[in-house]
Amino acid sequence: MILYSNPAERAYQVSIHLVVALIAVTAVFPLVYVIGMSMTTQTELIKRNYFVIIPLEPTLQGYERILGQTAVWRAFMISVLRSTIGPAMALVLTLVGAYCLSIRSLPGRGIILLLVLASIIFPGGLIPSYLVMRRLGLLNNFWVMILPFLGHSFGLLVIKVFIENLPEGLVESARIDGAGHLQMLVWIITPLTAPALAAIGMFSIVEHWNSWFDALVYLSDDALWPLQLILRHILLGAYAQSEVYQVMGRRQINPESLKMTTVVVGIVPLLCVYPFVQKHFIKGVYLGAIKG
Repeated sequence: MILYSNPAERAYQVSIHLVVALIAVTAVFPLVYVIGMSMTTQTELIKRNYFVIIPLEPTLQGYERILGQTAVWRAFMISVLRSTIGPAMALVLTLVGAYCLSIRSLPGRGIILLLVLASIIFPGGLIPSYLVMRRLGLLNNFWVMILPFLGHSFGLLVIKVFIENLPEGLVESARIDGAGHLQMLVWIITPLTAPALAAIGMFSIVEHWNSWFDALVYLSDDALWPLQLILRHILLGAYAQSEVYQVMGRRQINPESLKMTTVVVGIVPLLCVYPFVQKHFIKGVYLGAIKG
């Protein structure tokens, strides 16, 4: 423990620690509340005036009903595939595109950068996107949830700036040794940009995992729906109504508990993935903030 002799410094450190502790509590409290509510019975919810943080008589009936549905597990696998294939393909294309745009002698480089910026500022819109997907024959197709996300314009600019700020001597020495563009990209650029790639990849995974509106628009076959869209229909009571809510009436499952259970089921997989990329993610955001 560090002791500060200066009273002003001690007061400053105490205030900083209090602020950080308050931020931590405000960040953790919603998660604790949602988990607690997901395990609360209808009787206890009424007794405690519909506000429960730690249930006295916890129940897992909500989880049994949600996880007991075949459609939920099918949607979970679709979301896993989407959140794996989509970010992986997007990162490869983003890295290749960023490396190409980092070459100042690239013909038409300025026009390409202008088009990338234009795609960020002026998105295509829902109706044009739907017409394009229909002309490409991607409606009711799994790849309609992958291909539109391959053009990660923001990530492209971030990785480009990251590559441009790498030591020039390192790249020049590789060229002198006879390394081509593919060798430099694979053996030099990729390892050095790993933190930035991890940060962009994590953003892409979260985007794919939480996305549901594109599936609602492009997919009419519910067998292809991702997890978030299935959970949304459960929340609205529009999906498997006879299967869930009739059983809920017989077993007296708390509707609020069922809603909070869907929230927990939707966020737990991301919470399990984040610790494995936390180190690279934080480093990538930190370096991108300095170099950008």
